[in-house]
Amino acid sequence: MNQQRLLILIQDMNEVIENLEKCTKILEDTEENESTIFIEFGLKQIFVDFFIIVENFTSLLLKEFKKYKIGIDMKQSLEILKENNVINEEIFEFLNESRLFRNRISHRYKEPTREELIIFIHENIMNFYNTLKIMKSFILK
Repeated sequence: MNQQRLLILIQDMNEVIENLEKCTKILEDTEENESTIFIEFGLKQIFVDFFIIVENFTSLLLKEFKKYKIGIDMKQSLEILKENNVINEEIFEFLNESRLFRNRISHRYKEPTREELIIFIHENIMNFYNTLKIMKSFILK
């Protein structure tokens, strides 16, 4: 596995999780006003960044496992990671639901509300960290 690429993804994931927590805190502590719309937009883009990192990490793993194929979709990729015991059922469900949120944000159909995204982040904060922990487990000692 490309360790240099993995380390960059881990660094990016650390930053993304930190920014998700900061943005949700600001949005919770601040009355909605003209400025909070920009923070909400930022939160959505940071969430998209989270999933882009997951996609890049998944691609690295699939190549490592010699299971990478052109045209494979993300849900299939996550299923392969689960079958290979990289992720458990809980992380699979979390990442699959994150994938759907990412699609709703990116494609702008049924875009999640501010509250919906904040609740999802809060309810799954440990899963964000557990995803990071999984990534770190592939660092060569």
